[in-house]
Amino acid sequence: MPDRVIIEVDEDLSDLIPGFLAHKRVDIDSVFEAVARRDYAAIGRIAHRIKGEGGSYGFDSMTEMGRSLEHAAAIRDNGAVTTLARQLLRYLDQVEVVFQPSKE
Repeated sequence: MPDRVIIEVDEDLSDLIPGFLAHKRVDIDSVFEAVARRDYAAIGRIAHRIKGEGGSYGFDSMTEMGRSLEHAAAIRDNGAVTTLARQLLRYLDQVEVVFQPSKE
């Protein structure tokens, strides 16, 4: 069993997180498809979205990986794009969300 990555998220987001994580898997699949086509513009758009959305939901590591992926796409580094996409997928496999009460 891989190590778990515990992410604490505000319980107000509990309805959104499962869909968010599912969409990130779709995004990563799209990255792999774009790599095969060498479509760095598409990879850059997806990476930019991952970078922005990750932090919004409390997944700061995802934001950093998205930033790195965006850079790899910008310099057309196919190997780095593939490695980072695999890293993101592994992260999603390991993440465990713990919902915390809202701080009001």
